[in-house]
Amino acid sequence: MAIQISVLETFSTLFTGEPREDTAAPAEAVPQSREDEYLNDLADVHGLDESAVLSTVPSRSYGEMAARALEGCGAGSDHVDVIILAYANTEFFVPKGAGSFLATEFPSAQMVYAVTEQGKLAPFTALKLAQCHLQEEGCERAAVVAIEQRAVPLVGDLDAGRPDVDAAAAILLSRDISATCTGIPSVALRKVGGPAELGPLVREMLRIGTTKLDGDPLIVIGERIPRGEAASFSSRVHRAEAGRVCTGVWETLDRSLRGDDGDGGYSGPVLVMEYDPMLDQLGVASMTVP
Repeated sequence: MAIQISVLETFSTLFTGEPREDTAAPAEAVPQSREDEYLNDLADVHGLDESAVLSTVPSRSYGEMAARALEGCGAGSDHVDVIILAYANTEFFVPKGAGSFLATEFPSAQMVYAVTEQGKLAPFTALKLAQCHLQEEGCERAAVVAIEQRAVPLVGDLDAGRPDVDAAAAILLSRDISATCTGIPSVALRKVGGPAELGPLVREMLRIGTTKLDGDPLIVIGERIPRGEAASFSSRVHRAEAGRVCTGVWETLDRSLRGDDGDGGYSGPVLVMEYDPMLDQLGVASMTVP
C-alpha cells in the first residue's frame, strides 16, 4: 500500500553576481588542469570546438547553492532523512563532492546523492526516487533540490538547454498523513514521439492525473506545454518563465504557494508538468499540499 505524501514547504532562490573562487565548497574543488583535460577529451568526442567548451564563467559551488535552498524550505532547522540533488548537467560537468558537503551541513540526512544527465526532467526522476525512500519505515522526510547555472556547458538544443540564471529550488516532502491529505502523489516519465504528439499526450496525462486528485488542482506547466490543454482541467494554471532548464516549474510552484502568483495559502492537489525536447520525454508529478 502506497504511503500518502504531502508537500511541507518549497523555496526557490536566484544567485546574482559572478561566483568568487573562494566560495567553492572544499570537497567540490577540481584541479583546473585535470578539468581542462577532461573537457577537451569530451569536446573531441562530440565534435565541438574546445575553446568554446572551456570559455565559460566560473561555476558556483553546487553544495552551497543547495544548502541555501534547503535552509529556505526548513530542512536546516528540521529533521530530513534523504536529500536528492537534481542537475540538468551533461557529462561535460558532473559536480564532485556536493553530496559530501551537504551530508556535513545536514547531519540528520541518512543519504545524500544526485541525479544528473536528465535535463529538464532531473527533478522528476529525483521526486520518483524520493517517493520510493518515503515508502521505507525509517524515512519520514525527504528533500529534492533542483539546481542550474549559466556556467555549465551543454550540448544539443541550446535554446532549451542553457539557463539564463543561476538558481536553486527545493521541495520538502513528508510521509505524514493528515486528515486533509487525501491524494497519493505519483511521478510519471513518458516518451512523447515528437512535438506533434505532445498535445495529445499532455491531455491524456492531465486526464489521468486529475482523476486521481480531489478537487480543482493547482497546475504548473513548463514553457513548451500547451496552456489550453491544462486550462481545460483547472482554473489555476501557472506557466514557468522561459530561460530555465530544470528549476522553472519548481520556482513557479514556490511563487504560487507563497502568493506571488495569486494562490497564496493554497491547500489541495498540485500537478506539475514539464517537457524536455532533448530527451523527448514528458514529466508529470502530482502531490498534495495540506
